[in-house]
Amino acid sequence: MDKIEELAQLRENLVDDIEARHINRLNIALENLEKDVVKLANSLPLRDNKLFEARLAVELRPKIKALIDKHYVLWADGTVREYDKVAKQIVDNMKILPISENFKTLTELDIETITNLKRVKFTGFLDIGTETTNALADEIYQSTISGKPFEDTVKTLQHRINGVYIKADQDEINDLVELVATTTDETVKVKAIEKLHTLYGADRVGNNMRRYAKQLAHDSLMEFDGQFTKAKAAEAGLTNFLYYGDIIGDSRPFCINNRGKIFSEEELRNKWSSEIWKGKSTTDPFTSRGGYNCRHHLQPTDPSWYNDNGDLII
Repeated sequence: MDKIEELAQLRENLVDDIEARHINRLNIALENLEKDVVKLANSLPLRDNKLFEARLAVELRPKIKALIDKHYVLWADGTVREYDKVAKQIVDNMKILPISENFKTLTELDIETITNLKRVKFTGFLDIGTETTNALADEIYQSTISGKPFEDTVKTLQHRINGVYIKADQDEINDLVELVATTTDETVKVKAIEKLHTLYGADRVGNNMRRYAKQLAHDSLMEFDGQFTKAKAAEAGLTNFLYYGDIIGDSRPFCINNRGKIFSEEELRNKWSSEIWKGKSTTDPFTSRGGYNCRHHLQPTDPSWYNDNGDLII
């Protein structure tokens, strides 16, 4: 592994570690949110095991928002703040490259770029919070109007937050949830998730806060990494990039075919725009690389740093 690959690996390791912490804290935040939302629903009066006070149901909306702010938005704020660690690693990587000292520090322009990128990412998390607030409040109100059995209302609220990962009164379900969260065996995980869907009912677990927030946690972090890297490279006049990252079972053809290759910005954009593959996003290679949930990185480099055999000589 040469120096450029080592720099790319440093970033990959840091981003992977940060993402793992983000997802772990998200799981905790949504478990606590689910518990408090169920507690809030249980505070409403029942008649024949059904909600019946429509006025009280309407008044719950600001209370639900407050709970989402307390658990989820607080998590999102801490998540976005940690992007500073990625920015620092990118700048530290620049310090090792044979470029002008002027581009090896965090400038005022960099700070402005970081701030703006973090604001955009945070807005995406807020959108999920707003959508979930409305969905939970609407479910309680509609359940009240329709006379839906209260235990079904509670489960729907739980599903809307955590999908199949809800806390249940069945030991088997809780054991499966724990297994999915802890196992490193993908086959075991897939079978456990399939069983959870069977137990809960597949039609009730598709749209949930956990699913969307987890996806956004990954994509926003990777987007920030790619976008700020591109900004720093542009400052230094670096227009060539090493496509780097591990290949796993579900890696896309674009990533498999291009891993380890060096492209000019123009070459990369032309190649990215001319090919089609499953999961490709509608942004650009510096934002999404292979597409949604892609784990690959672009490390700035320069053709003059290599000999005719492609060996790094700096």
